[in-house]
Amino acid sequence: MKIHPLVAGAAVSVMVLSGVGVAAITGYLPGSNAAKAEQAAAKPCLDCAVVLGVKEFEVKGKGTGLGAVAGGIAGAVVGHEISDGRDAGTLVGAAGGAIAGHQIERHARTAKRYRTEIRMTDGTVKTITSASQPSWKSGDRVRLQNGKLVSEEAAARAKT
Repeated sequence: MKIHPLVAGAAVSVMVLSGVGVAAITGYLPGSNAAKAEQAAAKPCLDCAVVLGVKEFEVKGKGTGLGAVAGGIAGAVVGHEISDGRDAGTLVGAAGGAIAGHQIERHARTAKRYRTEIRMTDGTVKTITSASQPSWKSGDRVRLQNGKLVSEEAAARAKT
C-alpha cells in the first residue's frame, strides 16, 4: 500500500514545525525570547515587596513660644484678679498660663502620619513613613522606588 503524496508532505511539515517549535522553546533558535525569559526569571526583583500593614500615628507639634507667651499673659491677668492684686497670685497665674498655652499650641500643631511596613523579596522588613494616608492594604504587592512605594503595575508602565 502506497502513501498518498499529500499525506507524506503533511507528515514531513508537521515534523519540521515540531522541530522548530522545540528549538524556539529551548532557546536554540536565533532570535527567540526563551533565553531572555529565563534570565528574567532567574534574576529576583530587588525593589519588590509585600505590604504587611499600615498604621496611623500622631506627631506632636513643636511650640513656637507664642502659645506660652499668650498663655502667660492670660494667666497673669486671671491670677492677678483671683488673688486681689497680690504678686504671688500674678506670678503663679503667669506660670500656669504659660505651661497651658505651650501645651495647647503643641496640641494644635499635632499632625497625623502613616507608617507602612513592607517585606522585601530578600526577607527584610522596611518601614516607610508618609504624611498622606496610603491606599495600600495588607497583602498588596508594591515596589520601593526612590524611597516611595508604587504599585507593581505603575512600575511596569514606567519602564515601558
